[in-house]
Amino acid sequence: MVVGAILAAVGLAWLTLTDVHSTYAGSVLGPMLVFSLGMGMEFVSLTLMALSNVSTPETGAASGLLNATQQVGGSLGLSILVTMFGTASTNEADKQIPDFLRQATPSERLRFEQTGQVPKPWSDEILTAGVSAAFIMAAIFTVVAALIALVVIQVRPSDLERLKGGPGPGPM
Repeated sequence: MVVGAILAAVGLAWLTLTDVHSTYAGSVLGPMLVFSLGMGMEFVSLTLMALSNVSTPETGAASGLLNATQQVGGSLGLSILVTMFGTASTNEADKQIPDFLRQATPSERLRFEQTGQVPKPWSDEILTAGVSAAFIMAAIFTVVAALIALVVIQVRPSDLERLKGGPGPGPM
């Protein structure tokens, strides 16, 4: 779980480097592969850990609780990231719009007043600032997950013995 969270954080941190001149192959594919590997390691480890030492009659309840927790956590995390994106985009727009208005032609100003849309390259800068802020927060989330996995989740010697096939209490 720790290695998975660290890989996910590295992938997300790498995505924060994406700018308006980035390409998919150069700035998105690599980080997404690293992130995906980390998340795969995390989810499998988390599921195994959450369902280990659960008695057979209670496995359905434990699995349901794990799924419900993941759904709530995903919804809460997404709402936080969307809020970060929106706030950072708005703040960047407050910086970019005066620059745009100084350089805009009369027809561009009229179009902006009618639609509220900022043309490229200003809109690209606004979008990139919002996406980068959301990825920074997501990377922070995964670093916190790594710390929790490292500090809070403890493996007992009996768990290791059971995995090796040695002595130790069997399933409950």
